[in-house]
Amino acid sequence: MLCQPVPRASEILPPIEEGQGNHAFAVAAAGVLHDLGNLIQIASSALNIVARTPEMPESRRDPILHRARTSLDHAGTIVRQSVMRARDTAALPPRCDIANCLADIATLIVAREDAGLTLDIAIEPGLPDIACDSIELRRAILNLVLNARDAMGGKGSVRIDAHAVAGSVDLRVGDRGSGMPPAVLAHAFDPFFTTKRDGLGGIGLPMVERFVRGAGGSISIESEPGVGTVVTLRLPALPQETRS
Repeated sequence: MLCQPVPRASEILPPIEEGQGNHAFAVAAAGVLHDLGNLIQIASSALNIVARTPEMPESRRDPILHRARTSLDHAGTIVRQSVMRARDTAALPPRCDIANCLADIATLIVAREDAGLTLDIAIEPGLPDIACDSIELRRAILNLVLNARDAMGGKGSVRIDAHAVAGSVDLRVGDRGSGMPPAVLAHAFDPFFTTKRDGLGGIGLPMVERFVRGAGGSISIESEPGVGTVVTLRLPALPQETRS
């Protein structure tokens, strides 16, 4: 089954209508906290690995600590971006190299303690840069990868592929997990909607959708119970001649 959000004008944040300001702020704040939590968990996992193995050789310890620092650096960037947006500070036009972005995601996933989780990444050669913020794209992909992990019970391979499509780049994240029935898929982009027993969820996909809309792109989900889920982000490409 295919799920696509109702098309809306491109925007960084959803419109705050009268009487809905507190709710919109809560959704935005929850999204930032959600993503910070993911990054802090990755850093914590890396540090725990080092702490449990004090005799670990330096050649193995240093890359793990580097991954922890990378995760915390991303967290710091999210905080700085949030402050800049609150101040409405002008920024340079965004651009992102997908290959570099996915390499960072692979580094972050390796830093986790998910021994049964692997990434299968396929990138079409010569892809153009895309017109979006690189940190925001990393946040979106990390959310999708962790959702896929949960759907597979923490074990399995997450497939990520990227290819050019007529002035855009399609980036797909797929898993062979539990999948979503139509009733759940219909609410996939609803803030705070979750099927998790602890009630902690319902933030990742809405934040991914908002990022994609803000970048002028589109998002769709194909999912079938017992088969798996594929989320496709279509993001605008920059002309090849503008690459630095």
